[in-house]
Amino acid sequence: MSRAQGQFTIIDYNDALTLTGYIGSNHPKTQMYNPDNGSYTPNWATTNLVLTPSLYVIGETAGKITSANVTSVKWYQGTSTTAITSGGNYALSGAKSHILTVKANVMAGLAGVDFKCVITYKDSSTNLSITHPLSISFGRVVNGSGIVDLLVTTPSGNVFKNTLVPTLTAKAELWRGSTVDTTNVTYKWAIMDPSVTSTSSAGYDADFGTGWKKLTDTSGMYSGTSTATLTIYAKAVDSYAVIRCSAKDTDSASATYNSKFYDVATFIDNSDPIQVVIESTGGDIFKNGQGSTTLTANVYQAGSVLDTAGNGTYTWTKYDKDGNIDTSWGTSGTKTGKTLAVSNIEVDTKATFVVVVEI
Repeated sequence: MSRAQGQFTIIDYNDALTLTGYIGSNHPKTQMYNPDNGSYTPNWATTNLVLTPSLYVIGETAGKITSANVTSVKWYQGTSTTAITSGGNYALSGAKSHILTVKANVMAGLAGVDFKCVITYKDSSTNLSITHPLSISFGRVVNGSGIVDLLVTTPSGNVFKNTLVPTLTAKAELWRGSTVDTTNVTYKWAIMDPSVTSTSSAGYDADFGTGWKKLTDTSGMYSGTSTATLTIYAKAVDSYAVIRCSAKDTDSASATYNSKFYDVATFIDNSDPIQVVIESTGGDIFKNGQGSTTLTANVYQAGSVLDTAGNGTYTWTKYDKDGNIDTSWGTSGTKTGKTLAVSNIEVDTKATFVVVVEI
């Protein structure tokens, strides 16, 4: 059975306001770390990192972040779904508690960190609340004679082709200076999986966070999931797969050791791939809440339509204007069928319809 995915976005132009903004930082987006003496430059613990969001309505020059229209400002770190609160490594300040101060070197053992600011703005003319997310990324660069880095390679390549390549491997090496450290290093692997949306999702692991599913040895799929070399079978790769390794060195309890390191590898399936192209009878734009269309998922292989009769399995999912799955849409958040009728009531500003096809 072959599996492929396609998506189609419809926008409803309702003459509504459009928001824009950015996050300002008092420090550069790169932090240097010297493992020889455990020092950071700049040192966020002594000279705190301060992140200040700005919000504007397009067409206006006055900033809106401290206005009464802003009803909520929440900060998140990385893939966490728990909002940051004052205390410990963080402090919130400002009229809307919108300024985030980072009081510690939170990138210790990490290649980088993302901070996301989610602003809720109430439009006075429509009385509707608009959620506007902003993000900023920081990277950690290791500099010194004791440089430590995890490198994942694919020694036999990363492309599966028909039955010619039954298995491939991903090899993880923890380099410490100019040598590979193999003493007291533990490994685990995960695959990128958007179904892992919370800590209660199957396969969730705190070291990988949401969006990644921890792998376990599974016959015909994966082996060596707790070793430096992961064997992955062709059956486990559907079009493509992003594999991530987490390595932990426990030689000692010092800051330089006992840290986690990450790297990724990508595998591709070129075994007679199929492609989904979605056609729309009503285009991709509605106007002022008016419009309708019918979406048709056409499956192509080698330039020809593969499933004209619609005998495959077609599962549609709807994402709202904020990029969240609409779980109340259809039956438990999904609809089925080769074609999908979309009315104006299903598109609030913007909606993206994703179809997964199995043939």
